[in-house]
Amino acid sequence: MMSWWRTGSALIAFCWCLSISVQSQAQETAKPAKDPSQEVLAVINGQPLTQIHYDQFIEQYSPQVRDMAQQDKGRFMRELVLQELLAQEGKRQQLDQDPDMQIRLRMQMNNLIARAVVQKSVEEKSGITDEKLKAHYEANKSDYQEGENVTASHILVKTEPEAKALLEELKGGKDFAELAKEKSTGPSAPQGGSLGSFGRGRMVPDFEKVAFSLKAGEVSPPVKTRFGWHVIKVTEHTEGKQQDFEQAKDEIRKALVSDYIQSMIQGLQDKAAIEIKNSDYQFDQSQ
Repeated sequence: MMSWWRTGSALIAFCWCLSISVQSQAQETAKPAKDPSQEVLAVINGQPLTQIHYDQFIEQYSPQVRDMAQQDKGRFMRELVLQELLAQEGKRQQLDQDPDMQIRLRMQMNNLIARAVVQKSVEEKSGITDEKLKAHYEANKSDYQEGENVTASHILVKTEPEAKALLEELKGGKDFAELAKEKSTGPSAPQGGSLGSFGRGRMVPDFEKVAFSLKAGEVSPPVKTRFGWHVIKVTEHTEGKQQDFEQAKDEIRKALVSDYIQSMIQGLQDKAAIEIKNSDYQFDQSQ
């Protein structure tokens, strides 16, 4: 349930991982005369498989399996060769020209390009330096508490008027959990809106900021996120101890990169001509 809030978008899940590596990577050194990634490892019916083909093939696996692939290269090369043979046979049968396959290929290509443009933008334009991370930490120290947790529930609806109406019902004595079961559009509705206990960095920023500002028993005013409008109730708030900068650094980087990418995406969306033809798929283009 926690991951639903943080991974509503594949790009955001990607950017959290990217945020650590992007800012810590060393400056590029001059390339050697011969790029090792271009070494031809095998040729299959005239088609070369290079080191970069092998490296990208094993990227799909977990870190543990990738380690195995460096120790037992022959085993994984066989899998890569078989994939190439099957792909060549599929092309011979012109399966790559099938309309459904064309759509799938387009979606996969779009995903790769979207990830690449995010990475390039973060690396070249975000301006997220250690100095900026330190300044953010000094200005927001109270946000970085080690071990701080809240136990919360929420009701998710589409509009602000709906959220305000929920507050009126709660003021009138309506039970929060029952109201969540009746009216929440979120996946936690059957559980009375319960999100369980969570620490910082598990929810989208706007939701998290409000949830961690509440005391046990308090209910929030309407909170807007990209998912809609929330009314949040905190039933337990456990305070933590202050993290120092080094402890908080990665969390700050993730948050700043996430904010930067959200802003970048919103900018693209604001400039785009987007027309949703089917009202069932309509969404709020302001977020």
